[in-house]
Amino acid sequence: MSSLISASIKASELKKIDPNKVIKGKKDNYIPILISVNDDSQYGKNVSISIQQEKEERESKAPKHYLGNGSVIWTDGTIKKGVKEDEGNNSQPFATTGSSDANTGALDSDLPF
Repeated sequence: MSSLISASIKASELKKIDPNKVIKGKKDNYIPILISVNDDSQYGKNVSISIQQEKEERESKAPKHYLGNGSVIWTDGTIKKGVKEDEGNNSQPFATTGSSDANTGALDSDLPF
């Protein structure tokens, strides 16, 4: 384990989720979310939770639907990239204190957004 995050989602925002964003699975329905950890902190919060956007939405700069926020409450300084089992176990840790893109705060350049 390399980090713990404490966060909350506003119940009122869940009622506003676009039904087209809900993914119908075999056993249940799912809402794709994006959890972002930022270098900067406002009011002690450096984590934001939003509905994940499609590529077209990101490219057109559509506004994000924020669900809530939180804080990193513990970290050992590294985060490993998640890897699917069929892709092998070649995940490489990278330091959360390493250099990042100044515009996005991204630590990994192959992210889809």
